[in-house]
Amino acid sequence: MKERRIVIGDVHGCYRTLVELIENKVKATAGDKLYFLGDLIDRGPRVRQTVDYVVDLCERGRAVVIRGNHEEMLLQSLTDAIAFSTWIYNGCESTLAGFGVQHPLEIPEKYLNFFQNLLYFVEFDDFILVHGDLDFDAENPFENKYWMVWGRSLCARPEKIGYRKVVVGHTPTPLPRIQKSLKEWKIYLDGGCVYANNPFRPDLGYLCALELDTSTLHYVYNIDF
Repeated sequence: MKERRIVIGDVHGCYRTLVELIENKVKATAGDKLYFLGDLIDRGPRVRQTVDYVVDLCERGRAVVIRGNHEEMLLQSLTDAIAFSTWIYNGCESTLAGFGVQHPLEIPEKYLNFFQNLLYFVEFDDFILVHGDLDFDAENPFENKYWMVWGRSLCARPEKIGYRKVVVGHTPTPLPRIQKSLKEWKIYLDGGCVYANNPFRPDLGYLCALELDTSTLHYVYNIDF
């Protein structure tokens, strides 16, 4: 059976939801390759379990993880007190608690090395995977690493990237908009899983996965809360 390329949106520590998506909804096998769009950490209740699960997949050659803005904040907080203050306002408590520490420098080296080696993007002949976005206003959209983890462009410019589709996380997006984007040049895959049961965002709460070769969208509603 041909290897499936499966892309997964922002998990944010929602471990049980992730396992439900991969093992029961997608039914991923050892022959499939999983591509995580980043933001494994922060906000959700089971960050350590999430990271352990994904690290194990990576060590077995089954997964690749792209750097999200939350992993970027963690890494910057290692040496920058102001960055640490910013991270505190962006949900770091669940990550620190998950690792049983008070400062990111206390996180075991194995995990810090994992975060430091995350890719900024993955490219195929037909797709580009990135957490935030590409800087389509730049002459070379692949040079701006800040934009890759933090950016949000209004639209893609496929002529600048070889007429390939871009798959992004980062921006919590209602499920109907995600489904619509499957036919566009930019595909949104962050269903706002960690915002489940939020009365201010009742349209969010889904963890999504996309099979690139068939445009099959899988999703489950958050079961961690």
